[in-house]
Amino acid sequence: MERGWLREERARFQMHVAPSPEPRRAANLATDLAAHLQPADERPSRSRIVLIPGCRTGPSDTAVVTDSLVDSIAKTIKELGVATIQDRRDMSVSAAWPADTLPGDGLIGDDGFSAGTLSLRSDVFGSDTSKIVRLALLQRPANTLAWSSILQINGEGTLDLNDANVMRTINLVVNFAVDQLAHIKDGTPRSASHLCYAGILRLFRLGRANFESADKLFAAAFAAEPRGIYLAWRAYLRTFMLAERQFNCRQTLEAEAFDLMYRALELEPYNSYVAGLSAHVHSMMRRSYVAAYELAERAIQLNHANPIAWACLGIAKSYLGKPEDGFQHTLLARTIAGAAPFRFQLDALSCIAGTMAGELDKAVHLAEASHALAPTFAPPLRYLSALYAHNGHRELSFEMVRKLQTTEPDFSYDKLRDKAYPAAGLHRTSIINSLPARQF
Repeated sequence: MERGWLREERARFQMHVAPSPEPRRAANLATDLAAHLQPADERPSRSRIVLIPGCRTGPSDTAVVTDSLVDSIAKTIKELGVATIQDRRDMSVSAAWPADTLPGDGLIGDDGFSAGTLSLRSDVFGSDTSKIVRLALLQRPANTLAWSSILQINGEGTLDLNDANVMRTINLVVNFAVDQLAHIKDGTPRSASHLCYAGILRLFRLGRANFESADKLFAAAFAAEPRGIYLAWRAYLRTFMLAERQFNCRQTLEAEAFDLMYRALELEPYNSYVAGLSAHVHSMMRRSYVAAYELAERAIQLNHANPIAWACLGIAKSYLGKPEDGFQHTLLARTIAGAAPFRFQLDALSCIAGTMAGELDKAVHLAEASHALAPTFAPPLRYLSALYAHNGHRELSFEMVRKLQTTEPDFSYDKLRDKAYPAAGLHRTSIINSLPARQF
C-alpha cells in the first residue's frame, strides 16, 4: 500500500514528473568526434568480460549461489556501458577442476580472446551451513591473474542482495574490471565502451575543460553504438555543470539534460544506471523529488547493487520528509560503492542528507571526506562553509569561502541564503539563519 506521505507529495509534484514538451534539440549533438575517433573503414576493438566456469563443491545449490553473484556483476558492467559480456559458463567442466588451472582452457580457443578481454571465474566451496565464493579476474590471452577476492556466505547458503558486503563485492569487481580494460593498449580504434569509460573519468575530474571533453566522448560513444546509457551519462554530466556553475544559460542546460534523459529512458528503460542517473537529473535540475524517488526506486528494483540509485533514493526521501531514512540510504550507497570514481559525490550527497537529518557532526565528516577526494568540488565546500559557521568555527568557514571563490569569484554567504542557489538542503534546516553577516 502506498504511504500517505508519498501520495501527498506525488500529488504536489505531479507536474514535474510528466515529460516536458521541449523540442529534442540535443538529438543532433550525438555525432561529434565519431568520424575522427572511429574511422569507418576500421573495426573497433571491443572490451569484453567472458564469464567462465569454475570449481564447485558442496551442496547442489552452490551453483545457484555463485551464478546469481556473477549475474549481478555482469549486469552492472553491461548497464554502465563500459564492456560487453560473453557468458560461457554452460560448458561442461568437472567440479574438481584443479585450482591452479583455468577451467575451459581446452574448450575455448585462444583466437576467441584479444588483449581487450578479461575472464571472470567463480569458484565456490562449502557445506550446508557455510560457503566461500572466490572471484578471480584473469587477463587474456596471457591467462595471468589480475585480481581476486573471497566472499563468505553463512546460513542456508542463499545470497542476500540486501547484504552490504555482497553489494560492495559486486561493485569492487566491476570497478576493477572496467578500469583494467580501459588501460589496455592494443593499437586498434577505441570502441564505444572505451569512449564511455574515458568520458566517465573525465567527468569526475571536474572543471569546464573536462566536462566539455567528457560530453564529446559520450557523444562519440553514442554515435558508435546508440545506447541509452551514453545519453544518460551526458544528461547526468549536466547536473555537475549546474552544481559547479559551469554553464552559460540555465534554461538551455536544463532543456538539454531532460532531452537526453528522456531519450535514454526510451532506449534502455530497464537499465538501472539509466534510471539512477535520470533520478539525479530530476533532483538537481528541477528539484522534482517525487520523480527522482520513482526512478531511483525503479533502478534499485532492477539492480540492487546500484550505489547511485541508493544515493538518489536517499536524497529524494530526505526532501520528501523522511530525512532519517534518506540519510541511511546515502550511507549505504557510499558503503557499497567500493572504489568507484564517483565516490566523492556519494560522500557529498550523504553530507546533504545528514544535514537535513540533523546529524551535523557526521555531515561535517562526510563533507570533509568528499573535499579530500575532490578538493575543487563545490557542494562540500558550500556545506562546510555553513556547517563550520554553525558550529562556531568561523575561521574554518572563512577558509571554505576563500576556496570556493577561486572557482566561484562571486560566492558569499548571501549566495547560500538564496533559495535558487544549488544548496537547497540548507534551507530545510535552521543552519541558514546562523550564517555570518560578514561578506567577502
